[in-house]
Amino acid sequence: MRFLSLPSVFFSYTHKTDPAASHLPNVNDIDGLMNLLSACVLVILGNVLDFRTYRAPSQEEYTKADKNQQILIDNEINTIPVNERLAICYARGVALRLVNWIRHCSVITGPGGAIIDDLPSRFFVQIAQALIKYKEGANNSRLDLEANCTLGMLIKQVNNVVAVDPQISSLWSERDLLSSDSLELANQGEYLVEWLPDAQQKWSSIGYGMFSLLHMLY
Repeated sequence: MRFLSLPSVFFSYTHKTDPAASHLPNVNDIDGLMNLLSACVLVILGNVLDFRTYRAPSQEEYTKADKNQQILIDNEINTIPVNERLAICYARGVALRLVNWIRHCSVITGPGGAIIDDLPSRFFVQIAQALIKYKEGANNSRLDLEANCTLGMLIKQVNNVVAVDPQISSLWSERDLLSSDSLELANQGEYLVEWLPDAQQKWSSIGYGMFSLLHMLY
């Protein structure tokens, strides 16, 4: 299973030991790391951002759901095909794996030199909150909105995704204390990233959990 070695590909960027690393962001600086982390956040939020999530199989695009269609949507039966739903789950697992790699193997300092605890979770919560606030703002402005995606449905899907990661879930309960009005990291140029000297060795000692079982099956 190739995705288990993805952190090694990123780590080898500096050493140019893997030809697949040539197109990847340079995670030795904050801009490259945030490019990677932004991609991970987009993948984790994949079904949240897909309008098909909010439409029943029998529902026409840009039309509101009737009672029966709403029952299907409430039970996560939507217009995303099963194979794509499996692909979304797989991709989310890869993204969360990379997020954990960043958490465990790097030290990130912010403006003033203070160590930032769990930047990946903080950034994810910031983006998820911003999406909800943008939706609230669009509703208040009475803009021409996607008919199938209501504020309540969006919040439900965000909460579903938040629940898959314990650290994000824990921070989500404190989201009111965090920034939520932007899709970018404020003062990003003042952040620094340092990879632990034994990053690869430390990462290899972290259990794969479910993924180790899958690895043995292939």
